[in-house]
Amino acid sequence: MESTVINIIGISVGFLQGVIIFLLTGMKTDISDVWKRMNNHYHEIECNNPECRTLKTGNVVIPRGSE
Repeated sequence: MESTVINIIGISVGFLQGVIIFLLTGMKTDISDVWKRMNNHYHEIECNNPECRTLKTGNVVIPRGSE
């Protein structure tokens, strides 16, 4: 009786691990797609303040800014 319960628990845990891995793999792909879209979208801004030329926020392009 104990071994049957342990086997059922083991199979259940294994199944749940498979489901979790499947979900995480899908999430990783979705997150990659979001970052790809974010990195392909940018705005050019102009700022005369020297402090804003050193800002780096994703793909915001600041003309004459520092690298």
